[in-house]
Parts: sequence; C-alpha cells; structure tokens
Amino acid sequence: MRFDFIVIGGGIVGLSAAAALSACGKTLLLERESQPCHHSSGRSAAIFVHSYGNEVVQALTAISARAFTAAGQEMLGRRRGILVVARKDGDPGGPVPGRERISAEAAAALMPLLRPETLSHAWLETDARDIDVHAMHMAYARTLKANSGTLLTDFDVRSAEWQGGLWHVSNGAQNVSAPVVINAAGAWADTVGALFGAAPKGIQPLRRSAALIDPPAGSNLEDWPMVVDVEESVYFKPEAGKLMVSPADRTPSPPCDSWAEDMDIAVAIDRYQSLTGEEVRRVTHTWAGLRSFVPDESPLIGADAAVPGFFWLAALGGYGVQTAPAAGAITAALASGTALPEGVTPELLRALDPARIT
Repeated sequence: MRFDFIVIGGGIVGLSAAAALSACGKTLLLERESQPCHHSSGRSAAIFVHSYGNEVVQALTAISARAFTAAGQEMLGRRRGILVVARKDGDPGGPVPGRERISAEAAAALMPLLRPETLSHAWLETDARDIDVHAMHMAYARTLKANSGTLLTDFDVRSAEWQGGLWHVSNGAQNVSAPVVINAAGAWADTVGALFGAAPKGIQPLRRSAALIDPPAGSNLEDWPMVVDVEESVYFKPEAGKLMVSPADRTPSPPCDSWAEDMDIAVAIDRYQSLTGEEVRRVTHTWAGLRSFVPDESPLIGADAAVPGFFWLAALGGYGVQTAPAAGAITAALASGTALPEGVTPELLRALDPARIT
C-alpha cells in the first residue's frame, strides 16, 4: 500500500486532484463515506457562473472554463442564464462584468414567475450554464481508474506519522503511505490537518439549505433562468422538472452530515412567495450542505510551509463544483512539480497560498 500521492477527501475537488495526479504517479484517493461526493458536492446548486465569488474565485472559474471546454460538453448542461433582480424598495445592485442591466418587464419575460410591478430592474448574465456533477464525478473516476489509481471508501483517517520520508496514514485497520498527501477533506480539513501536525486555518463550515417545490401547473421550466435577488437572500432555479429554492443561508455549523432545518425552509418559501407572488402548495424534498470558508473567502491551495509533503486543497466555499477543474489541476501541478495550467499567475498562487492564513 505504498503510493506516490494520497488525496484525502472524495468530493468533486478531491476527485479532480486525484484524477490529475494519477497521470503523474501512483495515486490513492481516500473517502470516509461509502461513496464519493456524498456531502457538499452532491448537494450543490450546480450552475457555472463567471461572475460568482471574489476575484480569486473568478480567476479559478476562468481557468476551469477552459478545462470544461477541453473535456467536451458532457459536464456542462444547457445555457441557463442567471437573473439578479432588484426590488423597487431594495438594493439596486451595481454593474458587474458579464452582466447586462435589463428592465423589470424584460426580466419577467424571461422568468414568468416574476412580477414586474415589484421590480426596479434586473441584471442578466446569459452564459451561466448548468453543471452535471454526476458526469464530472464519473469522468474523474474514469481517469483515475484508467491511470491505475485507487479509490478506498469507508476510510476514516485516524492517524498520520511522518517517517522515512513518507506519510504513514491509518484508519486503525488499514495502513497506506506516500511522500505527498493532499488534504481535500472539505468541512473536516482542519481536523485532518491536525492529524498531520498542521496548524489550523480557521476553516468555518456554513450550512446552505434548499428545497424542491412544485412549479405552477402548466409551467415550461426548461428555458427559465436561475433567479437570485440582489441582496442574495433567496434564489430559485429549475431542477429536474421542479423548482429548487434556497434562502441562501450561511449558518455556522460543525463538520457533519448536514440536514435542512424546518425554519430555514420556511424562510426560503416565504421569500420565494414574496418575490414571485406564487403560493407554494407542496415541498417535495429538502436538504442542506456545508460550504467551508476562511475569512477572505478565497480557497486554500498549496503546500503547508511547516509540514513536509502536506498540501491543502480546502475552503472552496460555495464554488467547489465550478472551480474543481482548475483547483484540482493546480494542486496536482504543485504537488508533482509539473507545469501549471494556462492562466495561473504568480499573483493567483499567492492569493491561494495557505501561508497567508496564520
């Protein structure tokens, strides 16, 4: 059980890194659950938005866009578009590159559930696209397997010891080793880091809740855009023939298998009804996921300066799915000493460097 690289965490970003590393050496992906993408990756709104996040996230998104294109269109779905709507009595928002200001009437023409009399205007980003997370998962898993990589599930890392130039990692029953370990453990990244002697980075998981509701009878959802208000207090989008609604909550949480609380879903429904005037008659499913942040809301990608052979791939926030191609490729390049992806600048690497968080 000796490897060149061990990746801890089988979310979509860990999968991306393991797939990229498998081309550079013998790679092992460890997942504590019975299957990858069990937590946040499988509970994402799954939409690719260029203007989402801060400048660092947007730079990763631009690099990921090229990777998505190179991989073909199977990972990206239809061009969904996103409407950021401003209420007459609310925050007007401001111009953002890639977004066009349109009238309330034009917004309602794109999304019939909106009431133009309650809106001041909207901002339209036309090139936002759905993401097929399952297709991403399968593509990365195929690459890992094709390169003779290994996936071990139900492997909860309990101990790690640096000896003889190798990390010896154990779950109490199995032992594996490698000179390089990637910490892609999501909400548990600080906990995993502590096992390797790394100082905590103050990673804070925040709960995000969502529900599926029935759309109005006779609705044709396929071409509807995603809608979010300027205040980011609610959003909704078509999802598998229904509408996914979220209160865009950011509730601090310990690392856990998160679930939606009734009050958060009630808030989401109330805000949706207030924005659209539509009564919600039935909620068919609810869920929640954890989005993990550090204070500057930029990811941690790179080596830990104080711990040999230990790399962070963490604090991806709510941007993990759309930035996974870039984040995984950058991590693999840094860990293996190979060429960085096109578009990665020294400034971006400094902004991602875990050493910035002390």
